This record gives sequence, structure tokens and C-alpha cells, in this order.
Amino acid sequence: AEAARAEAAKRPSSADLREKEVELQEKLGQKDAELEARLGQKEAELEARAKAESDARAALGQKDAELEARAKAENEARAALDQKESELAQKDAEIAALRRDVEQRAAEVDAKSKEVARQTATIESLQGEARKIGGDLQKQRRERDDVVNQLSELRQQHTELKQTNAQMQTTHQQAEESFKKQELALQGQIREQELEAKKLKDDLTEVQAVAKNLADCKERAELAERRLAPFQNRIEELHKAFAQEQALRKRYHNQMQEARGAIRVYARIRPRIKREAGDEVAARRVDAFSMELDSKDKRAAPKTFNFDSIFDENNSQEDVFAECRGLVSSAVDGYNVTIFAYGQTGAGKTHTMYGSPELPGLVPRVAEEIFALLAKYAHEAQAVVKCSMFELYRDDLVDLFLPKARAKNPPNLDIKKDMKGSVYVDNATSRTTGSAEELLKAIQDGQDRRHVSATKMNSDSSRSHLIAILCIESTNKKTKQVATGKLTLCDLAGSERLKKSEATGEQMKEAQSINKSLTALGDVIEALTKHAKHVPYRNHKLTALLSDSLGGNAKTLMFVNCSPVGGNVDETGAALAYAARAKLIVNKVEKNQDSQEVARLKKVVQSLSSELDQAREGAGGAP
Repeated sequence: AEAARAEAAKRPSSADLREKEVELQEKLGQKDAELEARLGQKEAELEARAKAESDARAALGQKDAELEARAKAENEARAALDQKESELAQKDAEIAALRRDVEQRAAEVDAKSKEVARQTATIESLQGEARKIGGDLQKQRRERDDVVNQLSELRQQHTELKQTNAQMQTTHQQAEESFKKQELALQGQIREQELEAKKLKDDLTEVQAVAKNLADCKERAELAERRLAPFQNRIEELHKAFAQEQALRKRYHNQMQEARGAIRVYARIRPRIKREAGDEVAARRVDAFSMELDSKDKRAAPKTFNFDSIFDENNSQEDVFAECRGLVSSAVDGYNVTIFAYGQTGAGKTHTMYGSPELPGLVPRVAEEIFALLAKYAHEAQAVVKCSMFELYRDDLVDLFLPKARAKNPPNLDIKKDMKGSVYVDNATSRTTGSAEELLKAIQDGQDRRHVSATKMNSDSSRSHLIAILCIESTNKKTKQVATGKLTLCDLAGSERLKKSEATGEQMKEAQSINKSLTALGDVIEALTKHAKHVPYRNHKLTALLSDSLGGNAKTLMFVNCSPVGGNVDETGAALAYAARAKLIVNKVEKNQDSQEVARLKKVVQSLSSELDQAREGAGGAP
């Protein structure tokens, strides 16, 4: 009993316990208050930073608007100055033409005056002769008694001379009257020319005054340009710094994603085409990592999607390839790399992957980059590049390099995996290429055999999935290590709604097959993001081909191509949600590297396995 009492005395009383509990609650309250105060302070700091960033962006936008307005005013002033200068030059040309006309008219007046003077001299000469004849007549009158016959003749001659003199006087009077008329006409023309010249001088004075004003405007514009130059330089520096920061951020982000093994997803928004010129834009790029998509309900806020990089109509094919260039180096180093494009029909997938002769896409640029890298490291390693191309058309895998002579009885194409989990197609035809030109020629041959047709959504719609597989086997000259890289380039056919594409007959069957394969791909992505125990790769040949790209050992890049217009909001939203789920997949990236002998033995084992499978198939089909 004493021991029990002693033990009870050692135990704390209920009052002590309640007191301890109150103290603990007070301390917890104090801690909660401190944490809430710190949290509020942090939120205030974040809001202040966001506000400062918003103010800076607004100021930068205002400066851009002011610069654009000033540039526009300068261009208008320059255009007005050029117009006035051209008008002044035209007036000068007209004055010169009028001066030449006046000089020509003056020369004509001088010629007429000389002609009148010549005729006057002739008349005076004739008058002198008449006076001489009159003297002879008086002499003959004094001698008329002696020479009557001569007098009659002289009288007759005198009469003729009088007639000639009268005719000459009439001609002289007519010439004087014509001269006076021409002189009056020329005087009138000269007066008109003088008035026109005066008017032109007045216009010239006015134009000179305007030119002087324009010169003053030009000086003020130049002064404004000199004052704006420091601001423009500062804005250019800020733009350059912003671009460098974005590029650095992208590089670090991609390195982090690559280290994690995550699939990289890039979104590309194509520009509007001619038939969409009047449609409203619903998808737009916000910054380098995010984009917005408007909802059908105008009252709802736009949906925001975040990806590893965003491209829009302002980005070129070169900009897109610059973000993928590092993956080509990985393939040359011995990694499995996959690049594929996904999106609705007409969203620009084939343009992104293959492009055109004027704007080459990823595949032509990848081919040139591969051989540029191999040439750069040719002193260290010897490499062989092999290419194979397949078309997944209406659930059938077609070898696009298969010779036409074997097309009637093609071999069975089996999709298999090697010991490291890399996918390959057994019995496929491959071409060995020694240059970028040979590789591009092989790829073009495969493209020419692909199924395409026109639909209402796309005049050149791909009706199949196009898969190009480039195997790069490089042997180190010193260590004899063999690195085998595989680069899979997949241009997926576009998902489409039959109601919009209006496909019928064979096109409808093609569309149904395409949608079925893309649904199987979506099931695989869904299973991988939910970490399901079973991933349905074998449900379709497309997912079997991409099994090492999705959840496998490859570095994978997915392009989601989008239409910008509001009429395709449903399809664009579905594609972006699809890509957002794919972004959650994580691959186990491994490098394919063995010794030269091990690589040779693996090839032998693979060849023997293929022959064994063929023998089994032959034995199974024998009676």
C-alpha cells in the first residue's frame, strides 16, 4: 500500500496535465500565428514582384507603341517630301519645254523678217529700174519726132513695167499684211508664255517654301531619331536579354526533363489559311512555355496549357529544328530517340516533319545534321547509317522500300524487341546511305509511295501513319566500342471527324482506321500516366512500334500541332489534353553500347532467331 501511494504521488495530477495541455496549445497557437504571418509576407512579396513585372511589361508595350507611331510619322513625312520633289522636277521639265518652244517661235519670226527684208530690197531695185526707164522715156519724148516706132515700143514696155510694178506692189502689201498677222499671233503667244512662266515661277516659289518646311520637318525627325536612339538601344538590349534568358531557361528545363527521362512535348500553332481569313483566333501563344485556348462559351475563361516549348506563326522551321538539334546528337551517341507529330487533320503535322523544298521540315534537317556530326567526328569513329520506312495504312504495316518485284508476295513484317527493349521490324528492307543526299533521296522515295488524298478539311490529307527509322551504328576506332543509335521519325495521320471532313467510301474506312489507331495510342498513354500494371501495347501495330518511345528506353519528343481558329476548338482542346497526359510519361533512357564482338554476336543471334521463326512458320504450314 505504501508503494502504491508513493507511485501515485509521483504521477502528475489532472490539474497539472490540463495546465501542460493549455501551455502546449498556446505554443501551437503562437507557432501558427508566426507561420501565417510569414506566409502573408511571402504572398505580399510575390504580389509585389508580379505587379512590378506587369508594370515593366506595360511600360515596354507603351514604348513600342510610341516608337511605332514615331516611325509611321517619319515615313509619312518622307513620302510627302518625295512627292513634292517629284512635282518640282516635273515643273522644271515643263518650264524647260516652254523655253525651248519660245526660242523656236523666235527663230521662226527672225526667218520671216529676213524674207520680208529680201522682198523689200527686190521692190526697191525694181523702183530704181522704173525711175531709170522714166528718164529714158523723157529722152525718147525729146527724140520722138525721130524715133516714133521706138517710142511705141517703149510705151508698150512702159505699160508692161507698170503692170509688173502693180503686181509687185500688191504682192508687197499682201506680204506686209501676212507679216503683221503673224507678228500679232506671235506677240499673243509670247504674252501667253510669259504669263505661264510667271505662274510657274510662283508655283516654284511655293514648292520651294514647302520643301523648306519639309527640310525643317526632316531635321526635327532626325533630332527625334537621335533622341530616341538610346531608348531603342536599351529596348533592343532588353529584348536580347529576355531572349537569352528564355533560351537558357529552355535549355535547363530540357536538361532537367532529359535527366528525369520525361517525354518532352512541344506545341505548334499553325497560321490561318486563306479560307480561315475571317475566322476568329481561339488558340494563341502566351510565352515560351504556355498557351491559351478559348472556350466555346465566351463567358468562360480561356484554358491554359503548359508544355516544354510553344511555337506559333512567328516561328520558322529553323526555330523548330533548333529546339530538336540536341536529340540528333543523342542518336549519334547511341541513344534511342523518337520524334512524332500528333494533331487533327490539317493542323500542319507533315509540314512540321517534312516541310517543302522551300521550307524544309525536321526530317530533311535531321538527315543533314546526322552526316554533319559524323563528318565532325570521323577521325574518332567509323559510322554506318541505315534507313527503313513504313506506312501503317488501314491497320496494315507496309514496307515502303520493298522492291516492286517482291510487292506481289511481300514477307511478313513482325514487330519485335531486342534484349534491351528496342523495337525493330523483322524482315524489313533497309537502305545503307553514305551521305545526306542519299538519305534524303531514300526518304523521298518512301514518301512518294504514301497514301494521300483530298478532304474538305485538307487538300493533301495523309491517309496513313508514316514511320522512318534511322539506325546509326558507330564504331570507335580506338576502343572498338560499338554504339547503336536509333532515330524514329513518325508523322501520324490526323484525327478527323467524318462530319467535318465529309469522307465517304474508302476515305471513310481510312478515317475510321486512323481514329482506331489513335484511340489505341491514347489508351497506352492513359495506362502509363496511371501507372497501370498492364500497358496495352499489343492492341495495335502503331502502339507496338512506339512501345520503346512511350514508357520505354528512348528519348521522346512529341509535337502537338494545333489549328488556331475557333471552328476547331473541340479538336484542338482534345489534342492539347492528349499531349498534356503524354507529358506525364517517364522513360528509362539507356545508351546502346557494346564491344565490337558483342555487337557482332547480337546480329548473328538476331539473324538466327529470324531464320528459326521462318522455319517454324514453314513447318506449321506444311501438311
